[in-house]
Amino acid sequence: MLFWSEFKKIVVGIPYLLFIAVMVIDLNSQDALNFSNDSVIVPNQSVTQNYGIKNEEIPELIMPAALTSLYTEFCENQYRTYPIGFIKYVKLDYDKQQKIADILSKITGVRADEIYAAQDSSNNSDENTFVLDENTTTQPNNNGNFTISIDNNTKENSIANELQLTVREDISYTAFKDLMQTVDNILGGGSNYAPQSLIGYGHVPITYEEAVKQYELVKTYDQFTGGYARLFSDYAGVMALSILPVFLAVIMSMKDRRAKISELIYIRKTSSTKIIFVRFLAVIAAVMLPVILLSYLSNSSMWHLYSGMKLDYLAPLKYDLIWLMPSAMMVIAIGMFLTELTNTPIAVAVCGLWWFIDVNLGIKSVFASYSLLRLAPRHNAGTKSYFRTQDFLDNFPRLIANRLLFVGLSITLVLVTIIIYEAKRKGKFTWKK
Repeated sequence: MLFWSEFKKIVVGIPYLLFIAVMVIDLNSQDALNFSNDSVIVPNQSVTQNYGIKNEEIPELIMPAALTSLYTEFCENQYRTYPIGFIKYVKLDYDKQQKIADILSKITGVRADEIYAAQDSSNNSDENTFVLDENTTTQPNNNGNFTISIDNNTKENSIANELQLTVREDISYTAFKDLMQTVDNILGGGSNYAPQSLIGYGHVPITYEEAVKQYELVKTYDQFTGGYARLFSDYAGVMALSILPVFLAVIMSMKDRRAKISELIYIRKTSSTKIIFVRFLAVIAAVMLPVILLSYLSNSSMWHLYSGMKLDYLAPLKYDLIWLMPSAMMVIAIGMFLTELTNTPIAVAVCGLWWFIDVNLGIKSVFASYSLLRLAPRHNAGTKSYFRTQDFLDNFPRLIANRLLFVGLSITLVLVTIIIYEAKRKGKFTWKK
């Protein structure tokens, strides 16, 4: 009876309708509610078939690609970084540009002053300016305009005079990574030159055999539906379940105070443990109910794509409970704890800040996306993330450790909330007399 009473307090009201509306809008904006156009196709062995690209840490591929990227950004003096997830273009002053030139010199063996001079030449050039000399001819067109012709030998000589940088043969990959770390430090962090991000330059085509292995994992382990449920969980976790439930928890905790019936609740015979735990479970149930319904709406949109195949119809529910619910439990527990402790909605600001930092940590690697303290684990790195079953299996123990940690922390916060609530009932814990 108490559970249904608390549950109705949450679901009957405008805040709950707004919670559902915002969640639906967010998920729909990311196309996470309809996967009918995203089917996993059986690989066909063909010379012209493209099976996709993967990243591998191959020094022979990474070093020249990273060097080319760094030199290009050096010439433009515009470096792309992601310090907190959002893109930021960094423009360096003279001294720091000199440091980058020194690093390029150590990697290539070309003198730093030559590299810096090439950068000055690049910045001073104007692609839209034509210099007419004895090697340039003009011919009138029928429409009254002129065609400019440049002698091919002159063009080739101009290209040949441009500075071409290559990686020194005697530089080790370890030394190269150390130099790239220095570049990342100069840029303020979050660049693609950080050692853990260099693998992004190691593009390798996926072979037919690897594509077949990927498909078999999707078919046997995921039974097709698991991958789509995983992608839904990625979007729902980061866009909804890691922030929105705190509003319901705070409103629920403050509703009795606003209605001025807190004193009546305090003198009831119902134990503080029962009141707080039932309230906690009611908020979780209210939050997870639309999540489960939306996850099945999303997953069922692709069932027709695999007619006759063996599908795991429980996959959405399993991912909802194991992947998403611990995040919701955590923010709900924080909301109840801080609201009961301070009698203010400060929990919204605390969870909002945590959510902002967590979201903007970036997903430069799957490994980092499953880190122990990630409030919302990420798996959506690259196209067709539902197809990367092996990455998920490799990081599954990390995901379980992360989820168990947040379940434990949320229950601990609920227990502390019970202590605070009981103290208030006895008049021993209050901010004002």
